[in-house]
Amino acid sequence: MPATPDRRPHQHDSTEVLKAALARTSEDAKRYAQTGPKKWEDATHEIADEFLDELRIRGEL
Repeated sequence: MPATPDRRPHQHDSTEVLKAALARTSEDAKRYAQTGPKKWEDATHEIADEFLDELRIRGEL
C-alpha cells in the first residue's frame, strides 16, 4: 500500500534511519529470495516499499 499523508508510518524517522533500514530490508529480501519462504520475501519487499515511499515524499530519491 503506497504511503499517503494519512498513512505514513515512518514519517517521524530520520532520513538516515530510513536509508539504513532500507538497506537491511533489501538484504533480507535477497536472502529470502534465495532461501525462502516466498511469503517472507514478499513481506520484506512490502516493508522496503514503505521506506522508499517515505523517502520519495521527502524528495530524498
